[in-house]
Formats: sequence, C-alpha cells, structure tokens
Amino acid sequence: MGDMGAATSPDVFSQYWNAAKYPFAKSQMGIGLSITPWLSTLVEDVRINYGSFYYSFNNLQTVSASIRYFSIGSMDIMSSEGHFITNVSPNEFSMDLAYARRFGNHLSASLSARYIRSDLTGGLMLAESGDSETITPASTAGFDIGVYYQNTQASNEYAWGISITNMGPKVTYIQENAEKYFLPTTLHLGGRYTFQVDADNSVMLGLELSKLMVPTPPVRDEDGKIVLGKSSAVGFVEGWFQSFYDAPYGWGEELSEVVTGGGLEYVYREMFSTRIGYSHDSKRKGNRRYLTFGAGIRYNVMGLDISYLYPFTTTDPLTNTLRISLIFDFSLGYQRSRD
Repeated sequence: MGDMGAATSPDVFSQYWNAAKYPFAKSQMGIGLSITPWLSTLVEDVRINYGSFYYSFNNLQTVSASIRYFSIGSMDIMSSEGHFITNVSPNEFSMDLAYARRFGNHLSASLSARYIRSDLTGGLMLAESGDSETITPASTAGFDIGVYYQNTQASNEYAWGISITNMGPKVTYIQENAEKYFLPTTLHLGGRYTFQVDADNSVMLGLELSKLMVPTPPVRDEDGKIVLGKSSAVGFVEGWFQSFYDAPYGWGEELSEVVTGGGLEYVYREMFSTRIGYSHDSKRKGNRRYLTFGAGIRYNVMGLDISYLYPFTTTDPLTNTLRISLIFDFSLGYQRSRD
C-alpha cells in the first residue's frame, strides 16, 4: 500500500511500522516471515529476510520481537591495481524487542529497543599511502516510539498513528578519527478509514507522510565554506531537530523531503484481499515514485501475502521487486475485543 503502515490495520508485521498497533490486533499471538529479493533486475543474491512475533497477555499489554537480515550477496575485493584480494559476503541485521500498552479503549503507545550491526567487508584491511586502516563492522543500539489511536463510527473504523523509527547514535566503520554516519531516523504520520460495506466486504483507505530526521548536507563553495544551509557535523539528537529547518534552499526544499504514501485495500470475508498503493518522493530528493500491487489469502490460522512494485522511472533499481510474506495468527481460546 505505497509503503505505509503507521496506522494501517494491526497485524503481525506492525513491529516494523508502529508497534503501538499490537494491542488492537484481533488475535492473541502471531508469527510472520517475509522475503524480499532486492535489486532483482541487477543481481540475484541480494535479499531482505524479516521475521516478527507478538504475544498479548491481555487486551492491554503486548510484547513483540523481530529480526531483519539483509544479505548483500557475494563481493570480490580488488586492489587499486586490479588484483584480486578476497571474496566477502557483506550483511546487515537488526534485532528488536518491543512493549506496547493500551490506555483505555482507543489509545495505545509502544517503545522498541533495537540492536543494529552492519558488516560490509568482514574486517578487511585497506592500505592507503602506506597507512593501514581496519574496516570493522558498525554496530549500535537504537529505539522506536509509537502512538496509535483506533475508534469506530457506526460500523466503520478509523485510526491514526505516529511513529519515530531508528532513533540512536551515529555509527562508523573505521575507529580511528573516522566520519560517523546518522541512522535513518524517520518520522511517520498516518491515518486510515475502513468502510464496512456489508457483512462480507470492507474497503480501507490510507494516507501517510514520512520524513527523514537527518540533517540536510549544506551547499559549500570550492574552498569548503558553507554558503547555504547548516553544518551537518552535529550530534544525533541535535540532528533530529535540525532536520526540520536546515534545507539549504528554504522551506520549499524542506517540504520536498516529505515522502507521501497512500493506498486502498479491499477485503472479502476477512479471507481474500487486494491492495494498491502509491509512493511519491520529490525529484530533488531521490525521485522514488512507484505503484504497489498486492493480494492476500487467509485460511484458518495461516495467511499468504504477495506484493509487486512498479516504478515510474525506467532506471529505478527497485523495478520488479516482489515481496512474499507468510503469517500465522493464533487466538489461543479467545477473540480480542475491538472496543
């Protein structure tokens, strides 16, 4: 659905978007597995594997966990003279734990803790001008916070959600006086409205705005002096706030940093679903514009979802991206209340 999820219907993958949705999930426990071949038009051995789990103690409290593994395939490392050095298998992964609590009938909040590790070279030694540097795996801790509100109007349902993901310290791959990189801290604001057409059919409409909370690089002259914007050499907390007012070309550029996603889902008897979405990114900030199509089927405790990404730019590396997810929902003797 255009890569939106802060306020979509709660499911087992809510950990990725907004863990505060879990207390409103209809089942007491869920397990989900997802596989995404990445850059499939360019390479064959790069993929993202994702697994998540949640368990609700009651209608108020939920714990959840997830693991995300990004396999970057196999890579040959060559010297500056073109000689083969070694073969490495870069990878990145993260592990999450989250706690979500419901406050009253309609509001919930969550806190997620995350461990992140990125290994790009496997400790390969690089030599430049006689000096050696060791590139080590980058690791850090991060966290997410989320708020979710859900209510009903007649037989329909509406919700809004806010989440900030990947909050945490900068990371570096070289320990000695190396540049440090911001985590992709992102603010998500979303809302949805679900129309219950009749007892068998429902339609959900959703919209989400997201913004990267990372400083925008300034414009510098040939001597390296900043002529527009602000220095991005700041701490990660200061960088969160600076990201809202530091665009070199003013508020027009600041607004262009907001990514818009929206989508529609049709569900029949809570068994069959079809989805379509659109994600829009400014041309000056990445130009990622694409449609998403998806379908799902549920039978007993098991469900299968498939989605396909269609870009509007012919050179988009995400062309033909296919995502496949398998879920298991368990009520464990009771059906969660929607109110």
